[in-house]
Amino acid sequence: MNECERIENSIGPWLDHELNAAESEVVGAHVTACSRCSDARQRLEKIDRALSSVLVDEAPKIEFASFWRELKQQIEQKRPWRKRLLEQAGDWASAPRAAWAVPALIAVLIAVLSYQSYFPIWRSRNNFATVESIDSYGRNVALLREDGSKTTVIWLYQNQEGDDEAAEETPPAGPAF
Repeated sequence: MNECERIENSIGPWLDHELNAAESEVVGAHVTACSRCSDARQRLEKIDRALSSVLVDEAPKIEFASFWRELKQQIEQKRPWRKRLLEQAGDWASAPRAAWAVPALIAVLIAVLSYQSYFPIWRSRNNFATVESIDSYGRNVALLREDGSKTTVIWLYQNQEGDDEAAEETPPAGPAF
């Protein structure tokens, strides 16, 4: 953007006394020296005079009482909660505000799926169980563990005569479980 384009954008605020002193001085000096910017100033002043004359002539003819009555009625009017809720949902669904919803939804889905153990509906069940022998020969006590339900069963047993033909030692005599 060259100097004249920047000044032309500042002529309106300069005419309305909206610029600070330093900016106003720069714009005023440029407008007096540059014919292009001086023409832009004259066009804006002409538009300002035309609008001012119309507003001064027509403003007294405008009936503002009905406008204020309508405005007061709309302010005091009670709207149903459903309509207010729909308006608020429409505000939240507008494009700038809805932009955060997609990443938030993805984050929530990732969190839910990563903590699936807290949600038994989605948890896949397995039927794996392990059997561990306690004694050195695996003949008297065994543990059955099932991880899905966190169940442990201790299995105490005694071989009947002739059931364990591969055993090299005979079990010690004692009470049967």
